[in-house]
Amino acid sequence: MALGAACVADGDAYTSLGTSAWIAVTSHTPIVNPTRRSYVFAHCIPGMFASATCIFSAGNSLRWVKNNLCLDLVAQAELEQLDVYDLMTALAATSPVGANRLLFNPSLAGGSATEKSPNIRGAFLGLTLAHTRADVLRATLEGVALNLRLSLDVLRTITPIGKDMLLVGGGGKSRVWRQIIANAYGMDVLSTNVGQDAGSLGAMACAAVGTGLWKSLSDVRTAHHALQRITPEPPAAAQSERLLPTFQLAADMQAQLGEALTKLAL
Repeated sequence: MALGAACVADGDAYTSLGTSAWIAVTSHTPIVNPTRRSYVFAHCIPGMFASATCIFSAGNSLRWVKNNLCLDLVAQAELEQLDVYDLMTALAATSPVGANRLLFNPSLAGGSATEKSPNIRGAFLGLTLAHTRADVLRATLEGVALNLRLSLDVLRTITPIGKDMLLVGGGGKSRVWRQIIANAYGMDVLSTNVGQDAGSLGAMACAAVGTGLWKSLSDVRTAHHALQRITPEPPAAAQSERLLPTFQLAADMQAQLGEALTKLAL
């Protein structure tokens, strides 16, 4: 997938936003962090590595909200032959940045190696009677984006990362979510015609070089055609940055709570 995402030079990075999500950066040096324990894979390109950090619940967090809080939107989408996620993200867009001070920790599938505990649990934090479903949906999208931002920061402390981030995977189809991620990352987010097929394209590139159709694996770049570049919105990006320390605090608290819940004799 790193190859198919056209990550062929040092600092090239992509985010895969699917059921789970991860950020990978390509380099000639493996990124090893004994504390945050990033994953390291041999790249298809000899002598290079793809190092990654991840979260276990991204698109499946949104799916959980759909299945439990949006059954009327599911019915509406079926009736009108629409994508239910388009309805959900459109509703989320009506809530302001920060979802009226509602936070969502997306650790519904437990914690990855970058979390403080594998037993961390997801949660909506700061709920009040004034919050609406739009706020819940916005908080869900922002929670995934902010959690990925923490994963991005782990990589940034170890290796340089380019100024652009290619976004692949099913979640990348949402214009609303792409903008939220651009604001959370503080960098341009790119989408191309490759979409959800980065892994398949990488396999095809290996076959193309192996059979002599392409001279170099770097030729995979020619298969990408830009569809959209989303730049951070300065006011929203600044608000997202202000949210980050509170989101980190919430994640730390959820890790402690998850440990306590695991030890309960019930």
